[in-house]
This record gives sequence, structure tokens and C-alpha cells, in this order.
Amino acid sequence: MKRLFINRLARLPNVAVVELRYVLTRWLEQNIRAALDFDSALAWAVYDNVVDGIFSGDAGATESGVGEVRRGGKVVERSRRTYNYAINGPVGMCAAALLHAVPGSRQGANSLIPVNIKSRVERLFSVQGEGADHAVSIVARELNWLMFVDPVWTKHKLVPMLSFDHPFSEPAWNGFLHEDMPAPALAEVIKPLLLNLIPWINGLSWERDLSQVATQWLGLMRIFHPDSPSGLTRSEMRSVIRDMSDDERNQFIFWLGLVGKQNENGWVEHVIPFINMDWPRERRYRTSASIKAWIGLLDDTGEYFPKVYEAVKKFLVPVEISDHPFYRFTQDIGNEKPISVLHPEVTLDLMDTVTPSVLTRPPYELPNILALVVESAPSLQSDTRYLRLVELVEAS
Repeated sequence: MKRLFINRLARLPNVAVVELRYVLTRWLEQNIRAALDFDSALAWAVYDNVVDGIFSGDAGATESGVGEVRRGGKVVERSRRTYNYAINGPVGMCAAALLHAVPGSRQGANSLIPVNIKSRVERLFSVQGEGADHAVSIVARELNWLMFVDPVWTKHKLVPMLSFDHPFSEPAWNGFLHEDMPAPALAEVIKPLLLNLIPWINGLSWERDLSQVATQWLGLMRIFHPDSPSGLTRSEMRSVIRDMSDDERNQFIFWLGLVGKQNENGWVEHVIPFINMDWPRERRYRTSASIKAWIGLLDDTGEYFPKVYEAVKKFLVPVEISDHPFYRFTQDIGNEKPISVLHPEVTLDLMDTVTPSVLTRPPYELPNILALVVESAPSLQSDTRYLRLVELVEAS
């Protein structure tokens, strides 16, 4: 039955109907490995017939199945040179099929991609319309693996596409940023590009903000491969952070919190040294949003709160925050008491550091925090920091 189905696919004329082309390319993407194991000559005949049909059509034959996005009746302008468009386009599916066709038993280091597959991959890069972008994006998604199995071909044919002045740089980077962080062998080759990647991404109109992925890659390279050819130096990391937007820096602070929680002794071994050595010291990076981000990091540090606060304190300035970032300082979370109860003196110092000398609106959480502080450590009632804050609360 399977053989009859494949034979009928092979005899199909050049595809002219978009729906039929979509079905055929999706079938190839999902079944090419089984088809090759069944009858490789026949499977490649089917594949080549479908691709020939795409090449013989007009530019519209390569368009992704993802249509326009509208908000409020207006079209949202965004790039179609992305991985999301690629996985829903016929050429993208054909490229994915080729990668699936690589024999599983031959995927060791330097095992090489078969020549007949590489030639078909390269042919897809020349298809008209947006199809070439889709092929590039799908292949770039697998750069780590391709560098492992076929480093010479990957360096010669694929890595150059990541250069910002290359015609395929946008789809290449968009696909690659859907991958895990660059493996050391690849990171070493593309490091100069990685160091300038974030400002370049911010000039594009992608449907998904991948700058956060890029910032996390760079953070991992600095934290886990410091000062190595595949990692970052302190000055390089500081330059990267300076290139981020305020929102990107604040998201990066949130990510640092994950590093602290998800790694054994992560706060002491990774996060605190990073904050102390790598975070830029310029005052212009201490915004109201960044203060909120640092407080968000602090409220998840558990027993390490005093140590992390000591590192973070130099980046805190007095600022009125309109919402309520101090929830964990006044509320029980699970079986854990509020931070104000567990660490009253450090909490008092934090509140004194971030609270301005004049308040324009009533402080929302400050009275409760101060009450918990003196309840847990009565001696702090005579502390000058406490007296200043109480006076502000009473005046408001």
C-alpha cells in the first residue's frame, strides 16, 4: 500500500495548486526517512519532482502558509524572513525533509552530511520568492548539529550567512536563534558577530522578540565560559549590557535570577560574581524599571538574600515605584515567612536605600514592611533608617 502511494506521488505533474503542494511537502517532511528506507531511489524521485514543481512556479509558489496579522483592522508590518514563516512554507518543509533524511547511524562527529543531501540543500537557497529565506532559516536552526557532523561544509557554506551584510543574514539568524546556545566550536567562530548582535536585532521587525535569547546566550558564554575563545571577557560582557535597551537589561536581570535558582550554589558562584564584576556602573542604567527588576531578583533569593543584596545595593537609587514589587516582603509564600521577618535589618536597609526623601503619594507596602521589621527585631525601632521611614509614612 505504501509503495502504491509513493508511486502515485512520483507520477504527479508539477504542482500548481497551493493546497496540494502544502500536503506533499508536509508529507515529505514527516515521512522521508521511512520512504528512503523503503525505496531510496523512489523517495528521491518524489522529492525532486516536488521541488522541480516549486522551481517551475512563480514566486507565489514558495510563500508561507502564514498570512497577514491584523490588529484593529490594520495590517501589522512584520518580516516574513523568519523561522515561523519557514516552517509553514513549502520550501521550508523541503529543507526540513532533507535534514531528516540524514542517516541516523552516521551522525557522529565529522561523519559528514551525504553529498546528495548537501547539493539539494544548496539548491533550495536559489529558489525564487521567499522560499530561499525559508530554506536558510530551517537549516540555520541546526547549525550546532551541522557544525558537529560536517564542520568544513558548515563553515564554508552556512556560517558566512550570519554576517550582517549577507543577503541571508536575517533568516539565518532568526532560525539560529530558535536553537540552543552556540556550541563552543561554533561560538568561537561567530563570537565577533555575537558581540554586536543585539543592536542589529533591534533594527528588525520580527514577530517574536529574540533579543532576549541573544542576551541569554551571551550571559551563558560569560558565566560558564569566562575568558575563553568561546566565551566572553568582563569588558565584552559590559559592552553587551550597555548595548541593551532598558527593557532588555531588566529582562536580563530576571534571567540572572533563574541562573541563581536553577544552578547548585548559583547565587554565590555565578550571580553575585557577575553582578560585582560585569554589570556597568554608570548611573544612567539605574532607572525606576531597573530598580524594580533588582527587587524582583532579590525577593527570590531565599537564604542568600543578604549576600545578593550586598552585591545589588550599589545599583539601587531612591525612586518612587508606582506598583507593588515588595509582595514577598510582607506575605508568606508556601511555608516561608516574609523576607521582612527573615531578614529584618537587611530589609530595612533596602527600604531606606530605595525610598526617596520626599514621597508624592502614600507608600503602599512600606508601613507593613516597617511593622514586620520592628516586630522581628525590636532594637531597630531606634535605628535612624527606621525613624526616617516612619516619619515619611506618618507625613504621607
